[in-house]
Amino acid sequence: MTSSTIRRLLPVTSAALEQEVTRLLRKYAGQQEKALLIRAQPLGNGFGTMTVAGQRMRVVSCVSPLAVLEQVTEHAESDDDAVLVVLTGAEDSDLGTGLLSRVIRQRVFVVEPWRLIEESFGAQHLDPRLAAESWAGEALVDAMPPGGWPRLAGPLLTRDTALRALAVRRLGLDRIGVDPENLDASALLLWSRDLEQVEAFRLLREAERAGLIAWLRECAGGTADVLFPLVESGHAGDALALGLVCAALWHPQAGSTAQRAQGGVLSYIAMARPGEIKVTDQAVREFAAAAEQLTGWMLADRRDENAGRHAHAVLDRAEELIAQFGAGSAAQHSLLLRSSLDARIEAVAQTLRTSIHDHCAVGKLAQAVAELREHKLADIHAHRVRRAEMAQRLVQWLATPNPTASGAGAAVQAQMGEWGWVDRARDDIWAGEELNRTLQSDYRDLYALVRDRRRALDEEFAGRLAASTAAGADPGQILMVETVLPRVVAPLVTGGNGHRRPVLLLVLDGMSTAVATALGEELRAERWEEYDPVAGADEEPRRRAVVAALPTVTQVSRASLFAARITTGGPDDERAAFEKHAFWKGKKARLFHKGGLPGDAGETLGDDLVQALNDDATAVAVVLNTIDDSLDKGRADVPWRISDIAGMRTLLDYARYQGRAVIITSDHGHVLERGSELRRADGVRSARHRSAGPPADAAEVELAGSRVAAADERIVALWDPHVRYTDKKAGYHGGASLAEVTIPLLAFLPLGAAAPTGWRALPDQSPSWWSLDAPGPVAPAVQAPARTKPRKNGKKQDQQERPGLFDVAMASPEVPQAPETALVAELLDTELFQAQQRLMPRKVPAAKIEAVLVALLESGGVLPLPVAAERAGEPVVRAAGFAATLQRIFNLDNYPVLAVVDNGRTLKLDVALLREQFGLKGR
Repeated sequence: MTSSTIRRLLPVTSAALEQEVTRLLRKYAGQQEKALLIRAQPLGNGFGTMTVAGQRMRVVSCVSPLAVLEQVTEHAESDDDAVLVVLTGAEDSDLGTGLLSRVIRQRVFVVEPWRLIEESFGAQHLDPRLAAESWAGEALVDAMPPGGWPRLAGPLLTRDTALRALAVRRLGLDRIGVDPENLDASALLLWSRDLEQVEAFRLLREAERAGLIAWLRECAGGTADVLFPLVESGHAGDALALGLVCAALWHPQAGSTAQRAQGGVLSYIAMARPGEIKVTDQAVREFAAAAEQLTGWMLADRRDENAGRHAHAVLDRAEELIAQFGAGSAAQHSLLLRSSLDARIEAVAQTLRTSIHDHCAVGKLAQAVAELREHKLADIHAHRVRRAEMAQRLVQWLATPNPTASGAGAAVQAQMGEWGWVDRARDDIWAGEELNRTLQSDYRDLYALVRDRRRALDEEFAGRLAASTAAGADPGQILMVETVLPRVVAPLVTGGNGHRRPVLLLVLDGMSTAVATALGEELRAERWEEYDPVAGADEEPRRRAVVAALPTVTQVSRASLFAARITTGGPDDERAAFEKHAFWKGKKARLFHKGGLPGDAGETLGDDLVQALNDDATAVAVVLNTIDDSLDKGRADVPWRISDIAGMRTLLDYARYQGRAVIITSDHGHVLERGSELRRADGVRSARHRSAGPPADAAEVELAGSRVAAADERIVALWDPHVRYTDKKAGYHGGASLAEVTIPLLAFLPLGAAAPTGWRALPDQSPSWWSLDAPGPVAPAVQAPARTKPRKNGKKQDQQERPGLFDVAMASPEVPQAPETALVAELLDTELFQAQQRLMPRKVPAAKIEAVLVALLESGGVLPLPVAAERAGEPVVRAAGFAATLQRIFNLDNYPVLAVVDNGRTLKLDVALLREQFGLKGR
């Protein structure tokens, strides 16, 4: 296209000049003249001598016609084969025919900006809306980058494409990785932090600056409306921080109390031209939302350390502006300000104080904790948020009826299923709050209440343990440390008919049930599937508890684990016993202790261990001492993670690659140092037990029987977790508390692996009060072993019915039909469900559907696929197909009543949609 000649002298960059000269020389190739006159003004550097399409050129600038004459004459009479390019403000009429006869085409060429721009973009047509922007042509020529503008994919150069490219160039956004397609409100706010580029923008010609601002308001909305007045007043550097303040002040809940501070902010924005600049509330809200979004991204960006530093500088400045505008009361509504985080922590402190003494207020506590968790700084203060969550859980536990267990067996299983979770939360809040004094006091009070309730459970357990140990009766279904190998591991090593499986036994020396709950959660999140490895059709599958040998020290209980009998010994004794058991039936078994774990430089595991792991015919056991060592050496981490335990991550990786079943257990638990009392005594054998002698006092219990590996099979042990016999350490074991006697046993398979015969998939193992959504008091979740069946061994009837050593039944009072069962019964009775079921090629029994739906409702609407299949009595290998069949029944018109989520791992039920689709009215 052609455009009218711009009489004002057009500034051109070297890139623009190179493009124009290339066009002219190509068009007028073969001319004898060696001079080219162009009406333009050089802009910037890069002129002098340049080469265009293989032709050398010498560029000069001449202000007067006389200077043009001198340059052309001198060049014509020289032997220089270069083309002389003269940039001048003169027109044809100023130069005369004699001079013009010596130049190409005998004329002065005028740079037509739109034609130059079209050629640079590779366009054939120009958007009329772009041509109507009178300022844009010169700006696009002026800002043209070396090599020209990016070439278009199509023939039309649109207004949006051209101005996006111009804005990125003028604002220097390419320096921070923003390309034209990503130019938005966040990019402008990011640019506002670069004061050098902001100042360069302020120095642009007024027409271009105004034109760019007008266009940027179109694509960035209210953010541009607020930002550019700040640029004009020299406050661009405050833009992000001010946006965070605005988010609080213009929050719907800020109310009329924020109006004065709002007025101060608006005056600050309009400072450059008071009375002229008008900013709407909608524009401020858009600006605030963009500022919050960008700051949140910067905080979350772990790849760019500068982003985090900049974000914290913004937060610092925002707090200064909060004080400047008197916006402290509105700050609590922000999701990013530090003062709002402090306010939310204070809200947790106040509601915690109330709910400790009034359990009906736990709903308000849950809401306060949820609001704290939603704060954008929650990840940075994760430990403070986690302790608030643990406090909520402990209050919810205190709101349940006083727990009790009808025997030692029920108590150790309750320690595994519930009270170990209490210990985990209690130990976490012990670490306390860093800054908030009220919350520090609340944690102390809460810790004392939980400590006293747990202490009562330990005292009750100690008496039952003493009686049961002295009786020496049949343990029934409860696992003892000496029966773990023959009952859990040996069937995997030697079993047939689908039971055999390569196995890795990890013995985490000193792991308590509290530690096991944290590790179990992490493993489940890392796509390991958890199972109950003990067959028992007459009882619900559960995470198993194991009873330690007595005293609960490594030399006794770990030796008894590997020997499969009550004994004492060291690592050599353990290895000799473990590798030669008759119940391996000739299969290879290897045991590795700390010395055999590490490899040479650069190797996590030693060659011997790696070779054993790679042989799926070898059962491998590894002792990991990190937890026990840390208790001995003064370090008691809360919570423990897999990465904290030396070698565990690598061992799990090998097990996953080899498809090994992983059994994770311990030899004993531990209690942590929490302001314990030192008690001197004779015959001390460990921090928590002594030889039998003087009678046991109030904190002690005498234990006697065949499971006590001591002289005369008798010891005295401390049951009170807050008493010790020896000098202070990070933690202790050897006593008779639930945390020491109960050994956790966790069984996992890699996701998707076929389960051995008898293994049953486990749902989430956390107790009901552990949920952070719990609105108030919840029912206790003590899990008791089922009563063992009478044995036909000729014993008297009363002996057959007497509880075993640790297998004690609990009463099961009749309860009304649960709302979950009632809702499912209503569903199965609907005509729509029955019609859908009849449409299936292979009818699914209603009992199977009922079992799955009840399990889903009881678990909050989500269930691992293997668990869902098992509840329905379907093989785990058919879990995916069974879920697909259920989806065909329930997902009417493709509405996702049932969905398979988490990469095919979990079945999810949308209860509200189920009610709507099937017209259900039940609770």
